[in-house]
Order: sequence, then C-alpha cells, then structure tokens
Amino acid sequence: MRINTNVSALQAQRSMSEHNRQIESTTGKLSSGTRVRSAADDAASLSIGLKQQSQIRSQYVAIRNANDAVSEFQVAEGSMNEISSMLIRLRELSIQASSDTLNDENRGLLNNEYMALRSEIERTLKTTKFNGNPLLQVKDNSTRDFQVGTGAGGESKISINQKDLSLSEFNLSIVDSTIQTATDARLNIGYIDKALDKLSSNRALVGSMQNRLQSTMNNLEVARTNEASSMSQRLDADYAYESSNNIRAQIKFDAATNVLSQTSNFSANALRLLKDS
Repeated sequence: MRINTNVSALQAQRSMSEHNRQIESTTGKLSSGTRVRSAADDAASLSIGLKQQSQIRSQYVAIRNANDAVSEFQVAEGSMNEISSMLIRLRELSIQASSDTLNDENRGLLNNEYMALRSEIERTLKTTKFNGNPLLQVKDNSTRDFQVGTGAGGESKISINQKDLSLSEFNLSIVDSTIQTATDARLNIGYIDKALDKLSSNRALVGSMQNRLQSTMNNLEVARTNEASSMSQRLDADYAYESSNNIRAQIKFDAATNVLSQTSNFSANALRLLKDS
C-alpha cells in the first residue's frame, strides 16, 4: 500500500472526469437536439450537414421565387380575363349595330359604350403591372428570368420573352375601330374574333407557365423534404440513444464518486493501523 501517493484515488478521479465529460456531452445533445454540435463530434457529418442545410434553405427560397412568379402570371391572366369580357361585349355591340333596324343616331349611342370599353381595354393593358413591372404591354424583346433552382446555371431558371405576352390595340386589331355605321360594325366582328384568338393564345401561354411553375414547386418540395430527412438522420440527436448514454454515464459517475470517497480514507486507515501497532 502506497502512503504518499494514493493511486486508487487518482484513478477514481480520472474516471469521474471522463464520466462527467460524457454527461455534459449527452446533456448538451439532448438539450439542443443536435448530435453534432461541433467538428469534434463528427467532422465528416458536420461538413455534409452544412452543405445539406445550405441546399435546403436555397430550395425554400427557390420555392418562394416560383410562388411569386405564379402570382405574377395570375395577375396577368386576371387582366386578360377582364379584357376578354370587354371584347365579347364589343362583339355584341358590333352585331347589334350591324342591323339596319337601327339608325345612325341609335348606333351613335351604342358607339359611346363601344369607345368607352376600347379606352378601358387600352388603360388595362398599360396599367397591368406586378411589382412595378408591366406585364401586358412591353415594347421590346426583353426576357424575364425566374430563378426557380438552387444553382447559377441556366437550368435553374425559367425564362419568358415579354413580347410573347404583349398586347395592344394594334395586335388586337381594334385600333381606331368604331360602330357608327353598319358597315364598320360588320367589319369589327371579324377583327374582334381575331382579337379573341390572340388573347386566348396569350392566356394559354400564361396558363402553361403557371402549370410549369407548379410542377417545379412540387419537385422542389419533394427534394427539400428528402434533403431534410437525410440531414436529420445525419445531425439530429437520437433521444433514446443519448438518454441511455446519459443515464449510464451518471451511474458510472456516482460509482466513481463512491470509490473516491473510500480511497481517500486508505492512507488515513493505514496510518491508524501503524499507530495502533
């Protein structure tokens, strides 16, 4: 038995320190819900997990961008729907004015409504905007890019030529049109039919873009869910596993504490025996 150096006590202290570190580690994981709190816990998992976290957050923003693009196209389609209703009314007025049961005075009254609707169509075309950007009346071939991916390449964006959606009284074939005479009214019927065809074509393009963006969002949602699941398995703490480790470390710590209290008395007991002898 060594009197000057209590080796048993030192070993018990070392065990207590080790078990205390285990308790702190498992308690920290349980409280934070994270298995990898620093690179020391698992450097590889931390590196991969950070990349996955960046990807997940980027996917969330891409989904938001796609939602904004859908909203923009919905604004455009809403305006085109109203223009369609006004064009249909113009056709009704043209058919009514083309009948010789009306005189020029009667046609003049109908023409007042006709011109008012034409003015409203023109105003709607000019004022339909989203976040300050004109949607239905663009004079150049500018392209709008919607970032719906997480990369920097062209595969991460959806583009559309604004000219494909541009509408005006000229390409709707109603510029300078009136129904003041029966002849003008009859001519307008054919022009308005062309306008409705052009408007329907643009609405079809807008609808196809909305469907494409919706499919993009669905794909991003699935990818984000799977990425989050993978990151969770890699970084999140297993509550049952960490709880059992915490309990085991606490039991060992208590045992080491009892051993330390006993070994601390070894030297004193030895000296007492020598004295009594």
